[in-house]
Amino acid sequence: MLAATLPGIAMGSVEKGALKGPAVPGTGISLISQKTVFDLSHGQAGSPAQSGPLNYSLFYETVLSKGGNVEVNLNPITPQSLTGVRTFIIAGAEWPFSADEVSAITDFVLNGGNLFVLVRSSGPMAEVTNPFGIAVSNFKIHEKAGVIGGNSENFFVSNFWPHPVTKGLERISVYGAWAVLAENGSLAVAVTSGYAWADIDEDCSQGPSDPVQVFGVIAVREAGRGKVVVVSDNSPFLNRNLNDADNRKLAENILNWFK
Repeated sequence: MLAATLPGIAMGSVEKGALKGPAVPGTGISLISQKTVFDLSHGQAGSPAQSGPLNYSLFYETVLSKGGNVEVNLNPITPQSLTGVRTFIIAGAEWPFSADEVSAITDFVLNGGNLFVLVRSSGPMAEVTNPFGIAVSNFKIHEKAGVIGGNSENFFVSNFWPHPVTKGLERISVYGAWAVLAENGSLAVAVTSGYAWADIDEDCSQGPSDPVQVFGVIAVREAGRGKVVVVSDNSPFLNRNLNDADNRKLAENILNWFK
C-alpha cells in the first residue's frame, strides 16, 4: 500500500475506490473519459502519491493540471481495470507483464486509449511495447555530446523530429537511457547524436564491439484509435529532474497530444 496520498488519487485498484468525474447535465452519468491511471502493480519504486526525489508527485501534479481524475492501479491489468481509462501510465516497472496483461493493454490502445511508458528496466517493457513497433534495447546508451557531470550515461538530448510531443523543446536530460527502435509505423522523435555508443558488454567503457551511431530515446505511435509514447528513461519525470532543461515541457506536450 502507499504510505502517502495526494488529493485526487484514488487508493486501491481502479475497480475499488474509483473517483468519479463530473456528471453529464441531466443524466447523472459520470464523465470518465479523461481518467488517468498510474500503474503501481509491477514493482515500481517511484510513486505519484509520494514526495521525495525519486518519486513522481510533481509529474502527478502536471497530469492533474490537465483535468480529469487520477488514480493508481495496484492489481493485475485486465480489460475491466482499463474500462473508462483515457491514459494509462507505466513508469519504472520492474516486474514482467503477463500475456493477458499485454493483450489487455494492446486492446486498450487499439480501442482509443493512450499508453505512456517510462522505462527504468528494459526487460519488463519489451512485451508491452513490441506490439506497437517499438523495441526497447537491452543495453544502455552512452554519449560523447552533451554529457552531464562527466558521466557518459547522463546527457542532454537535443535532436528532435517535428512532432506535437517535441514542440518547442530545446533539450531534455536523461540519466541512463536505453535505446528504442521505432519500426512498423512508429517514429523516433528524439535521438542521440551520431557519437553515441551502445554499452553492449556493460563495462561502461567503449570497446570495439560497442557500435557508435544515432539511437532513439523517445518513440511514438498512433495505433488503431489510440496513441503510444515510450520514453526510454524514467529519470526525466522524477521529482529531482522534472524541472531540468525542458523535461516538464516534454511531459506537458505528451499529455496535450493525448487529449
